[in-house]
Amino acid sequence: MNPASLVFELIAVAFATYAAIRWRRSLLMSLPFLVTLNGVPLKVGGVSVKLDQLAACLLLIPLLAAAVAGTRRIRLDTTSWLLVALLIANVVSSVINSPVPAYSIKQCLNLASAWAIYILLINYLDAIELEAFLKRVVQAAVAASAIGILAFVLASSGLYVGGAEVSKSAAENLTTAYGSYGTMVEPNIFGSFAAANLVLATVLFIAGARRERSGVSRRLLRWAIALTAIGVLLSFTRGAWLGAAMGLLCVVVLGSRTGTFRIRMNQMGRLLVASIALIAVLFVLPGDVGTLLRFKVLNLVNPGSQTAIVRLFQYSLALQQTAQHPVLGFGTFSFAALAAEGSDFQQYENWRNLWIGNYLLLALHDTGVIGLGLTVAVLFTILKHAARILAATGAVVREHAIVIVALVGAVVTLLAAFLTTSGFSLGYSWLIMGLLGAYCHQAQRTRATPATDPQALLVTVSDENAVPSGAE
Repeated sequence: MNPASLVFELIAVAFATYAAIRWRRSLLMSLPFLVTLNGVPLKVGGVSVKLDQLAACLLLIPLLAAAVAGTRRIRLDTTSWLLVALLIANVVSSVINSPVPAYSIKQCLNLASAWAIYILLINYLDAIELEAFLKRVVQAAVAASAIGILAFVLASSGLYVGGAEVSKSAAENLTTAYGSYGTMVEPNIFGSFAAANLVLATVLFIAGARRERSGVSRRLLRWAIALTAIGVLLSFTRGAWLGAAMGLLCVVVLGSRTGTFRIRMNQMGRLLVASIALIAVLFVLPGDVGTLLRFKVLNLVNPGSQTAIVRLFQYSLALQQTAQHPVLGFGTFSFAALAAEGSDFQQYENWRNLWIGNYLLLALHDTGVIGLGLTVAVLFTILKHAARILAATGAVVREHAIVIVALVGAVVTLLAAFLTTSGFSLGYSWLIMGLLGAYCHQAQRTRATPATDPQALLVTVSDENAVPSGAE
């Protein structure tokens, strides 16, 4: 490296550090929008950098600086420690067994920057910023869904501007994923994102208090429900459809068992009628849209469909490979290299399609039984912590409890949808789980606040003096 390049990089690092500290809150509040741009990464020196993960890395700077200076302590809950352990497992398996160690290690850094979003949110979001951040999440869902819908309409009209795949070969031969994806990687990812936010917005709208929340208005929620529902449909992603159904079912069961809220059947009925009407209209449409939608609906859980057969073949191959290294696995995202059988897998045009579209099998293949156990533990502790908080504080902190139930439904939606497309390497899933973790911590603190003070429920312990909860 020549001296000029070194000086330039030092200046860039210094500026990035200053910007991260100076505009920390603005950068934090931009995360809900940045996670929707995973399909339009920034090219830096031939490397694709996702904007949300870049922002997460920058936000770590003031957090670590404050910890070093002794002005705050970093909160690391059980989920955080499990993520650290899972990262170590990925690095070890990549170094020892990956056929392309350099690529796998780079993907470990990619995973770390996405997982960091969870740790950032449980540390940065306090009582004041939670509502503002939740509003940004809903606004981002509205914006991303609107872009995806517009891209699909324009592409179907013959004006292709990107953001949707509507070619005849995709519809008839399923050569590529047909549907809208907007600013996201592909229709499967866009569909799961829209489905999770559909569940979130629906629960907040139906189960929320009759008065509007301080941040998220009912008008905004109506827009979110309408646009995310259309986005889910136009993604043509059966996993997202099933995920949304599973998420809503989980919400109904959890809400009734914890006594958090009662479903308003009249509002639920109107939403159901509107959804059925929209599906019916698209179902009878002529052309590729109607044909493919009918195929998807009629083969919703058909293991003999063309796409299901392709997935089963990939899963079978992945299991065969896993048998060679069942304990540690083959290393992070090594399936494409192994499927290429020694050749440069990145030279193929559609090499990104050589992936394992199931997060459990992906974890088993890449990190063996150790990584699979840690992955299950991470997801389990997130949901277990939420259930424990609801049981302890649901009747006391009802406003927080409603959001927690809604976010649990969104997480369950992702867990179901990601059985056919893994998106846990992207920031939007960890943003939802991080927001859930932040609401759980805040509900716990609010419940512990003395009730004798009339302003007590509006006050939170400042992050600078927060004590890390090592166990939940």
